[in-house]
Amino acid sequence: MISSKSKLMVALLAASAVTAIATTAEACSRIIWETENHGVFVSRTMDWMEENQPTIEVRHSGQTYKGHSSELGKTWTSKYASIGMTLNGIGIVDGFNEVGFSANGLFLDEESAGDLEGELAQVSNAVFVAYLLDNFATVEEALENINEIEIQQFSHNGHSMRGHYSIQDKNGDSAILEFVDEGWKIYHGKQYDVMTNSPTFQQHLTNWSEAQPASEDVIDGEYPIPGNINSAQRFVWNKYMKSQLKEPTSYTNGLAKLDSVTYKIPLDAANRPDAAGVMRGYATIYSVGYNLDQKVMQIRYQFGDVYTHFFVDFDKLNDGKNYHLAADSPDLFGDVTGQFTQNNGVMAHYATH
Repeated sequence: MISSKSKLMVALLAASAVTAIATTAEACSRIIWETENHGVFVSRTMDWMEENQPTIEVRHSGQTYKGHSSELGKTWTSKYASIGMTLNGIGIVDGFNEVGFSANGLFLDEESAGDLEGELAQVSNAVFVAYLLDNFATVEEALENINEIEIQQFSHNGHSMRGHYSIQDKNGDSAILEFVDEGWKIYHGKQYDVMTNSPTFQQHLTNWSEAQPASEDVIDGEYPIPGNINSAQRFVWNKYMKSQLKEPTSYTNGLAKLDSVTYKIPLDAANRPDAAGVMRGYATIYSVGYNLDQKVMQIRYQFGDVYTHFFVDFDKLNDGKNYHLAADSPDLFGDVTGQFTQNNGVMAHYATH
């Protein structure tokens, strides 16, 4: 049995590891879970300061895009059909393709911009997730090609949009990609199963190393997990809560379990007395979950007066056409696959003709 003194040391380690990091405004989380009998599950929250008009976009293969308007902008023709969630009519921030490869984009303050006077191809971070989904079947393949490109940033409503990116495949492989200090930092391995926002991923790993339960005796219930809304604490929360999961009994059970792990930010996070009306942590607008074998995307939207839970069967829409659906409609419940309409969607802005 762990002693009271040991429990106190665990608590102090947990607190010191996460309070040394300045609170950031962003609040997204991404978790992957490889299971024995039901493949790989992915869960992600979209946390933001305001409604961002998300749509769900299904794109067929064989379409050609340019990833940046400069002469160095990367041009590619998509190899794979995919489904993705869009942000503010600008780009795709989460999704998977027809061969079970997935990518997610989360805000990161520390992201650098590429060299427009250099020689490498440039891709806007607004379409980097789409670029990954269009071109790669596995994490290994994506990493073999990552050093051929650099990232450029876009602005929206006066905010410079910066990010880092997670990729995973149906084999359970995972990697975190950060373009910082004018170069790629890659964390490759199945152990990299959680991503939040700032600070950089290396600091998150250090925090977890210091804060994780030091003994099996404290795994169930005795571990004093931090509970604030900043990114460093959410990383520790997500890592610990994922460790509680047992093998799912079905795809539905697996999606429910993983969604229950991902830290959610209250919609009224701005209204605490000490916040003076300023959002200290962006609220969870929606969560996305899917299994890379099943290829059914689950969305729970929860912002303003809209509260819905619905799903899309990607395989039924993978028929050589482009489809589109507004994800914040208040009447979306259950299977909405049949409600999609043919539309070239957000990525049409980057298509070459």
